[in-house]
Amino acid sequence: MNPAAAGGRVGARWAEVERTLRGSLGECAFVVSQRRGDIPALVQRALDGGAETLLSLGGDGTHGEVLGGLMAARGGASSRARFGVLHAGTGGDFARMLVAGAGASLEVSARALLDAESAAIDVGSIDYVGDDGARASRYFLNLASVGVSGRVARLVNGSRKRLGGRLTFFLATLRALWGYEPARVRLTIDGEDVGEHAIATVTVCNGRFAGGGMMFAPNARLADGLLDVVLIRPSSLLRAALDSRALYRGTHVHSPRVACWRGREIVIEPVGREPALVDVDGESPGRAPAHFRAHPGAVELLGARREFL
Repeated sequence: MNPAAAGGRVGARWAEVERTLRGSLGECAFVVSQRRGDIPALVQRALDGGAETLLSLGGDGTHGEVLGGLMAARGGASSRARFGVLHAGTGGDFARMLVAGAGASLEVSARALLDAESAAIDVGSIDYVGDDGARASRYFLNLASVGVSGRVARLVNGSRKRLGGRLTFFLATLRALWGYEPARVRLTIDGEDVGEHAIATVTVCNGRFAGGGMMFAPNARLADGLLDVVLIRPSSLLRAALDSRALYRGTHVHSPRVACWRGREIVIEPVGREPALVDVDGESPGRAPAHFRAHPGAVELLGARREFL
């Protein structure tokens, strides 16, 4: 579990959280993350100790780190461990595709996972340039993107997150768009050059939702072996605000300002002077150039709703 999740409220209420989880799940072992980046090693330690099911309690960034640990263990017997998500973050976007849903209480979510079946789902990866200038890589469970979304992630993570997921992300999006100079990128999908584009954002999706319920990729599925690519072109701040309703409904894909593709390997290269920040499951660790890949059936996920597989 990540005690810093939900603006620190998970750690502050830990005694209550632990009682709830033990009451819902029965006997289980708790492992606490002390700092960003330590979770993959904790996952490996749990797997080495014989753990067969790992539940991640935190936000999308926490789930991504647990996923990273599981992917690092692939190929051994420990890689057969099942993975479950208990949402305690700001947006809860991946949880929208689970049997309990994003709005469910911790008790309901835990009980749902206890009885849930598992399914082999795809995982995405991204290679990018870190803030320190070095090449870096991450796995992502839900989605990753390039463009103004990276600024949004930095604003959200720098806030106190007290307004709830939808309003926090909406206000951060408006702030990020104010004065945003669109990046220009070249996009390649499965080896095919699909041109240069000025972008608000390019989102590479394994799941459907981001930003507190925005349905970026309404047709994305977790187990089809492909990543959905959604490019949103720049517009005025007013136009972007008016278009936000379509994003929540998933109808934005019909707009002339939006283009969509699907593929297994996506490359985004900046061709202008403006930096193109990346966002990986709600974290913004660097910038493009970025190389995305799909890893079909890479992890056993508990409780995915069938309509999203």
